[in-house]
Amino acid sequence: MTLELKNLTKTYGSLTVLENVSLKLEDIHSLVFIGPSGGGKTTLLRLIAGLETPDSGEIIINGHPVEYGSEETLREYRKRLGMVFQAYNLFPHLTALDNITLPLVQVHGYKPERAREEALILLERFHLADQAHKRPAQLSGGQKQRIAICRAVALRPEFLLLDEPTSALDPEYTSEVLDLIEELREEGMRLILVTHEMGFARQASDYLLFVGDRGIIAQGPPAVLFEGQGDDRVNRFLNKVLKYN
Repeated sequence: MTLELKNLTKTYGSLTVLENVSLKLEDIHSLVFIGPSGGGKTTLLRLIAGLETPDSGEIIINGHPVEYGSEETLREYRKRLGMVFQAYNLFPHLTALDNITLPLVQVHGYKPERAREEALILLERFHLADQAHKRPAQLSGGQKQRIAICRAVALRPEFLLLDEPTSALDPEYTSEVLDLIEELREEGMRLILVTHEMGFARQASDYLLFVGDRGIIAQGPPAVLFEGQGDDRVNRFLNKVLKYN
């Protein structure tokens, strides 16, 4: 996966979240964003996903610029991605199985029988087959997030975007979800992930971006950032968050 940012700026009213951010990465398999809350990690992820529009600048992924000017073009671009959100975004009135099959049928043109077959294979693979006919209210937080990941993976995405996928989970369910993401990474799924789980960030990333102060403060392989070879602001942040880990 290649990612290039050119002078990327995003504001919300008088608040500038990202300002003239530029970056060029090549041959990245698993890219993880870390940094302080409110530092711009999720905004950058949503810009890459085509869910937000920059005020200026450009994003180029795998050699193709993200074209924000046309809603139709953006819809086609989003079809190539899998997106997993903090709050699951499952349809509460649908079963786990139907939550997976609906986008396959409605957005990607699958026949219902094929969509159901694909969904059941994934549910079995990720040890969720016994939850197939339950609605979200009947599932644990970890199960809901794993269903959301199954839904994203079912689309056979070019890459998978995950925004703090464990932020609403207790430690037991956090481990379930992180194990699933790690399994996908080991199988070759390309990932762009925002997380506050520093141990997982270190283990699961090929490359880290430390996002804050309206830009990218530091970047590099996890060994560089986690072993104190990065920016002083990064070292202070990591020393604080890792103090009791």
